[in-house]
Amino acid sequence: MNFLGHWLFSDPDADALLGSLWPDFALRPDPNDVSSGFIEHFDRHQWIDRTTDASPELESLRQRLRPKLRKTTPIVVDMLLDHYLARYWSQYHAQTLTAFTQERYRETRRFDALPLPPRLERTLHWLIEDDWLAGYRRPENIVRALGGLSRRLRFADEMEAQGLWAIEQLDAEQTAVDAFLQRLLNESGRL
Repeated sequence: MNFLGHWLFSDPDADALLGSLWPDFALRPDPNDVSSGFIEHFDRHQWIDRTTDASPELESLRQRLRPKLRKTTPIVVDMLLDHYLARYWSQYHAQTLTAFTQERYRETRRFDALPLPPRLERTLHWLIEDDWLAGYRRPENIVRALGGLSRRLRFADEMEAQGLWAIEQLDAEQTAVDAFLQRLLNESGRL
């Protein structure tokens, strides 16, 4: 999962929201420097990533993607899950996607436990400024995001070029994706 998915499974307070994004940008901070909620959501992020990467429900999607996307398949799956969530948001959360994202954006600005890692600070700025999370509904924004991720890699890849094709593969696996997300919603409530 990417940012939208991690925030779906996060509590709505600043420590939880930042804790749920932090693992993509920096190491786990000393628990004495942050709240227990931050640490809980940091660990939840890692649990979600492990669960997503190993989920049997998503194996058919991974198999569809691997021939063209090879080792970037897990990255693309994460972005596709956010696209799926954004498109079918009302099935997973009572708030509208816009209300959800705007509330979370406002709340993240309240985080003051630690200085943000520079890359997280830049990412949050643009995520909020350009409303990436609500924008994930649109295929062209997923392709653009894949292009941004691609530019950070040290090897040639096909993420951006195959973005629309990858979304077609996602559409063919909707039942499996929904089953995975429903299972994750059930299991995350027990963490």
